[in-house]
Amino acid sequence: MNLNNFGDRLKISRNKQSQEKDVFIEFVNMLDECWTRTNFLHEHLKIDFYNYEESYYSIIEDLIYLKYGEEVGALVLWYVYDRFDSDGDLQKLEVTISGKTKKVYTLKTALDLWNLIEKINKANQNNNL
Repeated sequence: MNLNNFGDRLKISRNKQSQEKDVFIEFVNMLDECWTRTNFLHEHLKIDFYNYEESYYSIIEDLIYLKYGEEVGALVLWYVYDRFDSDGDLQKLEVTISGKTKKVYTLKTALDLWNLIEKINKANQNNNL
């Protein structure tokens, strides 16, 4: 089997945690880029692909919920769809991590999102012990 056929996006890593992080960040960035392009076409060029793309986004959203569950899935979708307000300003997110006080986060990058999800997952694991 020749791995060169898979293109330059193929990443082989021996560290499963690092590999999952890299794939997650790339996935979120690509989904964010697609959503940005869809909105650009609609707002600036008056081309409406929402109905055409709705099924694709629905499939992707369902897969996110299957992989990450309700809490993290909702956070990922908020990051992609709602982290910017109508003026294009980055919104802050109030999160209460289990066992801690409410904290305000500013998620500028997919890495910021990953780090928050890791904190949430760690807190949830500690509470389930």
